[in-house]
Amino acid sequence: MSSKRVLTTELVPGIPIDKVALLNQETRNHVGKKLLELTLMELFVFHFMQTDPNWSNFLYDEATRTINLIDFGAAREYPKSFVDDYLRMVIACANNDREAVIQMSRRLGFLTGMESEIMLDAHVQAAFVVGLPFSKPGVYDFRSTNITQSISNLGATMLRHRLTPPPDEAYSLHRKLSGAFLACIKLGAVVPCRELLMELYESYLFAGDVEILSSY
Repeated sequence: MSSKRVLTTELVPGIPIDKVALLNQETRNHVGKKLLELTLMELFVFHFMQTDPNWSNFLYDEATRTINLIDFGAAREYPKSFVDDYLRMVIACANNDREAVIQMSRRLGFLTGMESEIMLDAHVQAAFVVGLPFSKPGVYDFRSTNITQSISNLGATMLRHRLTPPPDEAYSLHRKLSGAFLACIKLGAVVPCRELLMELYESYLFAGDVEILSSY
């Protein structure tokens, strides 16, 4: 048991992601799905995320087919108001909804409302690229993706035309999200991304929903 003066830890078994990449396709698909599911749950269920995506921080236990997450030195909490709007933006990205992406980006602080069309186009296209794995039913094949190159190309335009830095929460969050995508690419995983997102979205309680339920 942990206390104010004693921290109790547990030795967990497992192999890091780069070693999982040497295993069979079915196992790599399973681990990729679990990694993405864990990432979504950290943000949208726990509102608390371990934001260091180092592959050695994810240990896959072959005996139990589970992932052990270690090293919480970079963990942080996200306020519900931010998480609510961020989920709305993720859904907008997945649905290729330009107006909703711009609206949520302004609300979250990614945009000021005074951006040029060049900046808006680059920002929305980058959002659609990130939302691509979640955009269609069925599985997404990370073996044939060019997400990282597409984001890199758009990033140069956004750096030149950006009027405001991203909100503070975005730095750690996007480091983790990009790490999850890169891990799936490393694994060459085939993952039902939209199914994972929509299952979470359909059961999610936004702030207004919670207030309505509490009034009964």
